[in-house]
Amino acid sequence: MDLVKPDYAGGSILNLSVSIGSFLGVKSQYAGLRDDLDRIQGRRILLMLIDGLGYVHLKQYCGECEEAKWLGEVHELTTVFPSVTSTVLTTLSMGVPPGVHSVLGTVMYVKETGGLVNTLTMGPMPEGKRNGLKDAGYDPRVIFYGGSTIFEEAKANGYQSVVILPKGLSGGLSDLIYRGAEIKEYISVYDALVLASRAVEGNSLVYVYIPLLDSVQHEYGPGSMEYRVALVELLNSLGRLIRHLPQSTTVVITADHGQVQVMQGDVVNLRIITRLMDSLSIAPYGEPRALQLKLGDRSLEGEVREVLSAIGKPLLIYNASEINELLGGVTGNTASRMGDVWAIPTDSTVLIYLYKLNDDKVMKFKGHHAGLLADEMKIPLSIINL
Repeated sequence: MDLVKPDYAGGSILNLSVSIGSFLGVKSQYAGLRDDLDRIQGRRILLMLIDGLGYVHLKQYCGECEEAKWLGEVHELTTVFPSVTSTVLTTLSMGVPPGVHSVLGTVMYVKETGGLVNTLTMGPMPEGKRNGLKDAGYDPRVIFYGGSTIFEEAKANGYQSVVILPKGLSGGLSDLIYRGAEIKEYISVYDALVLASRAVEGNSLVYVYIPLLDSVQHEYGPGSMEYRVALVELLNSLGRLIRHLPQSTTVVITADHGQVQVMQGDVVNLRIITRLMDSLSIAPYGEPRALQLKLGDRSLEGEVREVLSAIGKPLLIYNASEINELLGGVTGNTASRMGDVWAIPTDSTVLIYLYKLNDDKVMKFKGHHAGLLADEMKIPLSIINL
């Protein structure tokens, strides 16, 4: 299978963030989109981030379908690495690569708490209680990244932003990455679209996050009929919204990642590999397709590489210095939190560590992401100037 690295030079979601920020007067040390991609021309932006809408499957299932014609020309971007929601959304809102903002997966090591933290809920594992860090007196801006969001920078320049999220997603990571924007919550995709159509009238940036397709793929897989139906129906709904937006609106459609179809034989249970566990100072973390391992001693790297190779699955095995390029460069803060060894499957393998023995839901997922395959790394970009 083809591997895809992030194109931080002008063809990734990082560069899209920089281009949107530039429209709002935000300066950045990072490049914006390449000239052939940056087509923002309106007086306001409606940004729709569709979780799990991979470029490969969009083209495969809806390259010619009637419901997708309103998208116009769909360009191919890369997401960042790891190709997982918490990492990508942080890059999009902060305008910096993963190696700078330190959110390198759903589960991260936080030395200050002495353990692992769910970055979506900002709560200590295994429970991952929403806002658990904050409740214990910790500030996620100090732990991860204290820089301004593009919304805060835009507000300082006189531009107002609204972020529209599913009900229940405020707090947690949202408190870190949506600072400076007004947050509105929705119950269904339909009322999200109504909220968006109203919000574009008085704001310079309206950002809608839609997780529907990601949830369907985790449950049924990206190759399922359930996903294809959900994809077509969502595109149909979005297309109807676009027709009723005011002129001089630029609509930007993109995603955080795609997904890879996973079969039961692809699942590796790390808990039963005692030789690996004996070499670690803390449980494995990161993602099942971008696994991070904190060694009990740096001298154990060779031992861990040997154990991983013995699993019998095709894996890229990197140490911390070898992973830097994929993360867009690494700060000292990030280096202290990331794994000493990374394991990235190059097929549909998932490396799973169950933090709760009575909850094996993740082992039954039929769709996964976070790795470097084209299905998960390539994302669409459609820019429509009304």
